Amino acid sequence: MIRLLLTAALLLLLSFPLPAADPVTPEAITADHFALAARYSRAHGGLVLYVQQGGKALFEDDYPGYTAATPHKIYSGTKSFVAVAALLAEQDGLLSLSEPASNTLTEWQGTRRRNITIDQLLSQTSGLGPDGTSIYASRDQFDAAVHVPLIDPPGERFHYGAAGYQAFGELLKRKLRARDRSVEGYIRERLIEPLDIRVSDWKHDDAGNPLVHAGMTLTAKEWAKFGEFICHGGYYDGKQFVDPKLFASLFTGHEANPAYGLGFWLNRAEPIPRPQRMTDLQPAMDGDQLYRGGPRDLVACLGSYKQRLYVIPSLDLVIVRFAYEDRYSDGDFLSRLLTGRSKPDLHTH
Repeated sequence: MIRLLLTAALLLLLSFPLPAADPVTPEAITADHFALAARYSRAHGGLVLYVQQGGKALFEDDYPGYTAATPHKIYSGTKSFVAVAALLAEQDGLLSLSEPASNTLTEWQGTRRRNITIDQLLSQTSGLGPDGTSIYASRDQFDAAVHVPLIDPPGERFHYGAAGYQAFGELLKRKLRARDRSVEGYIRERLIEPLDIRVSDWKHDDAGNPLVHAGMTLTAKEWAKFGEFICHGGYYDGKQFVDPKLFASLFTGHEANPAYGLGFWLNRAEPIPRPQRMTDLQPAMDGDQLYRGGPRDLVACLGSYKQRLYVIPSLDLVIVRFAYEDRYSDGDFLSRLLTGRSKPDLHTH
């Protein structure tokens, strides 16, 4: 079953034009590669590097005072959990990704926001302004996100930020009222607890809403459990959690930005011609692609200060990195870990 799911996921990813991948096999990745990547990570603010293959720990490197069992903020890595929860909500009949968000966010009806879909909220293509400062200062960040200005027609441009996910949080909150369930409770019951993931902390706003764009704290080992779930196509502990067709939507890029699906960054080149500046299209990434020439099925959860969860299904590989600074290159790090060769670029050298 897992092999079939991986094959289906790979076929989906291969349907997009990508650069030729460096040939990498699991057997070719050595302890020397891990050591080289660990040195690079530490030199650029790395605190923890944790690598799993087939669900088993292969390598760990820790800065003094940290281990793979030390809780750490994953910031925007939270978005990936919420995107998967949205798929489960569709399976449960709560919503459809293609439905207008204004069906639930009724204050958008009769306005320019009326045609924004749930998919566009989660893919950062809703047209809502990305500046989160007006949201962060609010007591109720869910409600504040619903009132963020629309700066582009829905679906036309990519704007990475908090607004889409916090607005989705308000939408899900309203959807769940009839079932007398909370947003955090639903995500924990349907996703986190079944995967046996322990969330060390989940930050809330002053109204008690969980920050669904960037609020979770996990250990590297717990984040790796989520990575295993993603690596195996939404299959966990003998059970298919997410319908394969829905699961594939997590890794389907959009015209406005082919390198972002729903909560996940994809190893895709930027669109040509570029509809926006690269700094607008890839604000959480270093450069124009995660790892140019690397595995085509590489996907990643990216958090502020270079928190990273990389998943490579074709290698059955899950990589977690915790860090505390911005100066870092995804491509250089991954090249060292997978091929044993550095790939210097302008972002860290």
